[in-house]
Amino acid sequence: MKDLERIAVVRLIISLICCVFAYTAAYAQVRPEIEVELVPTDDVPDVEIGVRDLLSDRRFINAMESGFPLYVEFYVALRNSRSGWFDGTENDYTVEYVVYRDPVREIWIVEARGLTEQFSSLADLRARVEQRYRIEFLDPEGSGRYYYAATVNARTLSDSDVDEVFAWLKGDHGESAQIERPGFVTRTARRLLVRVAPLPRITLDGRTGDFTVP
Repeated sequence: MKDLERIAVVRLIISLICCVFAYTAAYAQVRPEIEVELVPTDDVPDVEIGVRDLLSDRRFINAMESGFPLYVEFYVALRNSRSGWFDGTENDYTVEYVVYRDPVREIWIVEARGLTEQFSSLADLRARVEQRYRIEFLDPEGSGRYYYAATVNARTLSDSDVDEVFAWLKGDHGESAQIERPGFVTRTARRLLVRVAPLPRITLDGRTGDFTVP
């Protein structure tokens, strides 16, 4: 891509960033909420995690309809509650999935753990996205007070996508330069300026109450 074309794309992205304040101020939405709850068992309790009203933020829907996949990551950690010290992490667990729109077949697709699910309606997709995950951790090594801490990250560009775009904008060469990134950036930036502005992302944190391991 010529330098003038690169400059044009950079200007598009700068214009996109400048839309953030006006768009966000005018956009009313229901804020998504993380749900983290203990599930009683005969031994150490399990944990159930989910997120409510994620797709109530219309920007996520607009982004997917404009060609951006939605990446959702659930991170849960079993932590030792230490009075007067930093809490220690015993072990952790991650659940990830990707949601995107197939405009040809007019369906929503969710890919998770090598499996693919298809949904014909937005209502069905919402129900899938709000699905709660029950996670069973290994028992902690010692007795004490413990809790589960969780984080949900939802974004419309993965970390690798961001790295590749910025590498291309800087003129770097290598694997990212071999991808047809100019076409991708130009096309999506234009669509985004018209329909999404800005790309949404959200991070939610939560935790359970303490429980005792004898």
